Amino acid sequence: MPAPLANRGPDRTSSGGAGGGWRAFVRLTTPALCWEFLRRNPAYRSDFDRIEGTGAALDRRWGLAAPANPDLSADEGCVIWREDIAPGLVVPVERALVGEPRALPCARSDIRQGEDGRHIRLPSGLQVLLRGDAPAGGPVMVVMVYDADFNLRVRAVDALRRASLTDAPPNSRLSTTQKERLARCLYALDATLKDQTHRQIARALFGPGETEGPDFATSTLRDVTARLVRRGRALMSGGYLRLLRAGF
Repeated sequence: MPAPLANRGPDRTSSGGAGGGWRAFVRLTTPALCWEFLRRNPAYRSDFDRIEGTGAALDRRWGLAAPANPDLSADEGCVIWREDIAPGLVVPVERALVGEPRALPCARSDIRQGEDGRHIRLPSGLQVLLRGDAPAGGPVMVVMVYDADFNLRVRAVDALRRASLTDAPPNSRLSTTQKERLARCLYALDATLKDQTHRQIARALFGPGETEGPDFATSTLRDVTARLVRRGRALMSGGYLRLLRAGF
């Protein structure tokens, strides 16, 4: 089994470099944050190593439309998610028979082929799924299924509309407090994968304060740290899919 991310070669995480700490993770988009949790999963890393260079299919449980190198960030690896897994993030389009051509917003990288079609990743993390022979330069029509996820699909389409007008990312459905908690969970996950103690993790997350002295073992801060570690592991083990589903 491959070693955890923390022990494999140079650190390629999006931590913002030395001194970035957990706060650097707050700046990540929701899909990029979901990828950060997944790429730390030893089972995913093992699955990727199994298929690398063979053309074999990646296990669908990960939610990806194409294999992505876990040693790379979401942008470096051009990570693309399946539309059925992330209806609030992926906008499927088909060739339109009528209408004037209208190019899609500027892509983050080249168009990437996935199992369900060609994907365009926008700077915000939004994806446009080109079905069939849909041209990136238009004309295209948006395809939306009227199902339980319809509201999420509408929100993704609105994000695409906004992306054609401004480079500003869509408003996140997560509050600042929620983003900070997720960032702490990711930092705690990294620390525990490096075999750091709860005391060491708490010191990095909250400062020395209550972490010094014998009372830490029974303190509320230790309980909070333990919950962050558990939550980080749960997100790595599949919880990121619930976060990803709603999009931004």
